[in-house]
Amino acid sequence: MNELITRYRSPAITALELGDLWVDGRILWYAMQEENFPEVLCGVIQSLQRGEGATESEGPVPAVIKGFDSLYVAGGGSQEPALRTALGELDFPVSFSRTPDYPGEEQGLRLLARTGGGWVCDLGQSSFKICAAKRMRFERDQQRLPVRTDQPVETIEDQRRQLRDWLSHSLRAFATQCAAPSAMLFALPCRVNAAAVPDATSYIGMAGDDRLIADIIAAAGLKPVPVLVMNDAELAALDALAEPELAHCDKTLVLTLGFGLGAALVERRWPRRVNG
Repeated sequence: MNELITRYRSPAITALELGDLWVDGRILWYAMQEENFPEVLCGVIQSLQRGEGATESEGPVPAVIKGFDSLYVAGGGSQEPALRTALGELDFPVSFSRTPDYPGEEQGLRLLARTGGGWVCDLGQSSFKICAAKRMRFERDQQRLPVRTDQPVETIEDQRRQLRDWLSHSLRAFATQCAAPSAMLFALPCRVNAAAVPDATSYIGMAGDDRLIADIIAAAGLKPVPVLVMNDAELAALDALAEPELAHCDKTLVLTLGFGLGAALVERRWPRRVNG
């Protein structure tokens, strides 16, 4: 693994996997496509606050979720009026991102400013967003990079190559608009292990691809720089942690609503457990 690439964790943030939470016999991701999703989500949030629920991938939800006292919501899906109305009726503080399509951007740039500044690179399931002095968004070509829930072995090498081509081209295009970075932050739409290696996503072959970030930086013609890697919900949680409206809250559940549902937990008072 490239020594310049490290897994970043804030001691106040715990990544959560809630997109495959069981709800009435199906996982939550499928409920997102249904008309009554706002009501379903409110019920899920209330259950989580009681410490109840189980996911397909990890079983019972972590005990630390129980008793959160506030909610922070980001992502393009958070702008839906029916969703905002439903969540606004919960009996605890609910705050919506001021930059729902670019959650965590401002705080990510502040984090990089400690090392002289850099680029925040947020890979989602439908687009790749890069932010510095300017902001650019590159849409996923679903012909070249089809969304798949399975991972057919025969297509992995081709899909890894296509993903590298798209991401490196995007970085090169951004480099024509902004100064070269002294550091970078990459947010990925999946679990990220301690070695900064991604787990499975709808991008075929991303799971276990320990060369992805190093390869696209090199292919883009950028010089090697320190890179911080995190889950995209953790990036949004940086904003939640800095949100003035929630400063008095001890524990905030963070949800990102887009192609899927991401989640994290912000604790403003800890000692911490080891963050998985």
